[in-house]
Amino acid sequence: MTQPNAWPYPEPYEWADKPDSATQQAIDEAREDLAAGRSVICTSDAAFDALLHELSMDPHSKAS
Repeated sequence: MTQPNAWPYPEPYEWADKPDSATQQAIDEAREDLAAGRSVICTSDAAFDALLHELSMDPHSKAS
């Protein structure tokens, strides 16, 4: 906060904890996907849960 009349509280990025390395990697990958024009839209909580489950699986166990 460089302005004397600025909001008296820190900006959100100043008081948010730094994410752990796995979360930071996920954030970085998501930003890369967005920059490349890729995105995933989940239309329900169940679809989101299924996507998370699929992404968390070991790639070797997915091969049939």
